[in-house]
Amino acid sequence: MMQPAFGKTVADEIWSGGPILTMNDSQPHADAIAVKAGKIIALGSLKEVAQFQGTETRMQDLAGRTLLPGFVDAHGHAFMIGLQAISANLLAAPDGKVTDIKSLQNTLTKWSSEHAEVQNSIGMVLGFGYDDAQLAEQKHPTRKDLDAVSVDVPVLIIHQSGHIGVMNSKALELAGITADTANPEGGVIRRDAATQEPSGILEEAAFFGALGKQFSKMTADQAQTLFEQGTTLLSQYGYTTGQEGRATSTIVPFMQSAAASGRIAIDVVAYVDVMENRDFIAKNVSQTYTNGFRVGGAKLTIDGSPQGFTAFRDRPYYKPPEDYRADYRGYSAVTSDQTFDAIDWAFANDVQIITHANGEAASDILLAAVSTAKAKHPAKDRRAVLIHGQFLRKDQVASLDKLDIFPSLFPMHTFYWGDWHRDRTVGPVNADNISPTGWVRERGMMFSTHHDAPVAFPDSMRVLSATVTRRTRSGDVLGPDQRVDVMTALKAMTIWPAYQHFEENRKGSLEPGKLADFVILSKDPTAIDPETLHQVQVTETVKNGKTIYRQSDEGGTAARASAAAVGDVFGRMLTHWQHSNEERGANGHAHGPELLMAAMLAGLERQNDVKH
Repeated sequence: MMQPAFGKTVADEIWSGGPILTMNDSQPHADAIAVKAGKIIALGSLKEVAQFQGTETRMQDLAGRTLLPGFVDAHGHAFMIGLQAISANLLAAPDGKVTDIKSLQNTLTKWSSEHAEVQNSIGMVLGFGYDDAQLAEQKHPTRKDLDAVSVDVPVLIIHQSGHIGVMNSKALELAGITADTANPEGGVIRRDAATQEPSGILEEAAFFGALGKQFSKMTADQAQTLFEQGTTLLSQYGYTTGQEGRATSTIVPFMQSAAASGRIAIDVVAYVDVMENRDFIAKNVSQTYTNGFRVGGAKLTIDGSPQGFTAFRDRPYYKPPEDYRADYRGYSAVTSDQTFDAIDWAFANDVQIITHANGEAASDILLAAVSTAKAKHPAKDRRAVLIHGQFLRKDQVASLDKLDIFPSLFPMHTFYWGDWHRDRTVGPVNADNISPTGWVRERGMMFSTHHDAPVAFPDSMRVLSATVTRRTRSGDVLGPDQRVDVMTALKAMTIWPAYQHFEENRKGSLEPGKLADFVILSKDPTAIDPETLHQVQVTETVKNGKTIYRQSDEGGTAARASAAAVGDVFGRMLTHWQHSNEERGANGHAHGPELLMAAMLAGLERQNDVKH
């Protein structure tokens, strides 16, 4: 192959040999793509790109695989994914094997016996991801169920939503929760109806406060390692940009330190709790990455979990648990006044704000607050974002469009909890319209989709599949009119979330001058039966022109690859935790994953206060 003409740039790499999907409507497909110094310099036909080949150019053969822009995490919790990796896996199929309370108990017991080092380090038996909707008993475990695992060691399990947890008697004792303990503001301590003793089930603020006490032994090194390993898992699902969707001023320095140490292979943008430290947000917010990390703006959380019945609705739930009032509608984590104040502050200071709102009533408050702020402050491209919006009404979608609020929706819920929403939370009529991507596209609006890990694994192909098929665990199609085509669903994972983050000029599509951030898939998702999308595998992830993940030659099904990834993360984290503990002599209102992190960091902050 001849050198390019004098003055032409010589590529470091040229990729070809498989479909290339650009997410650029003016050039949707290419046969080859050339990379130089971490950026795309050319793409097009083989003949067009070949002129950038030199003697030192590495020719990368896709061997029939499909190359796309790297996935941009529209909403997840890069820090908390690390917690998911070290805990006992209490998920139901396809991500775990827990089917009933007995198998949950067995899983915890096995984890305790096999991972004594981690148990001693964090001071508890820890499990993540149980879901009462998937348990045969169709109810939460209680303290008595967890006492069967241990009465001497604290046992704590976290609901898959991240909004609810269960503690055994020892954990409740150490948390100081008794029959006389009042419910905290924004939380509930569930109780035995006859004795009023705590049942072990804690909701929202009650759970997060207790969790913080349990994690008071975590060191700064361990916090950084959680972040590192969370980003590692993200890269294994094709994400080249991750998000920490609810950070605090305490955790940001740890993430910055991990990034500065070269421990983070992907970019991460963090949004700091607007109710925690606004001066910190205003001082640190930036659209420029430093060592692959930046603070993108502020995060507000109005309500809780739809599947956990803590989302704030405008009408009663369809079939809530028997001990709930007939008119129960959930509740808000912040007041209307707090919401209006937070949104006003963000608009006044030109800070992007992303807001968690699941129930219709929560979204009504957000819409009113944004409408008020827009009328008060000069027009500017602030890109306020709605996170989740699962129970949106159609009129609310119209209001999002009118107010220019960007919707980041959660159609993966249709797979994991679609049957539960149909049968228990909103009923068969309204369940068809959860995460209403169809309504959004009717208006020509952009949207993004997300995984919200650690609520579920950050499985990009499960996100894609659910957005296109809306197939539930039982095989039902939840809201056929809300389905979108594969290319639209891919844009919601690439160019549109890049826009959400103010990064559409450098990420999200394959165009000359943009970053060489790629994900390489085993098959072309636009050329297969949509019902098989969840079987497509991420075989390689490329960040700034460098491969940061490559599927092993032994990689089998996507499920086995996921298990291997988590196992690898766990092993490396255990090694680091052991080393950290040896050096240091360590002894053994709002949204779930976000406040899980806040609770853990509250413990970490208390520990640091003691040291200093």
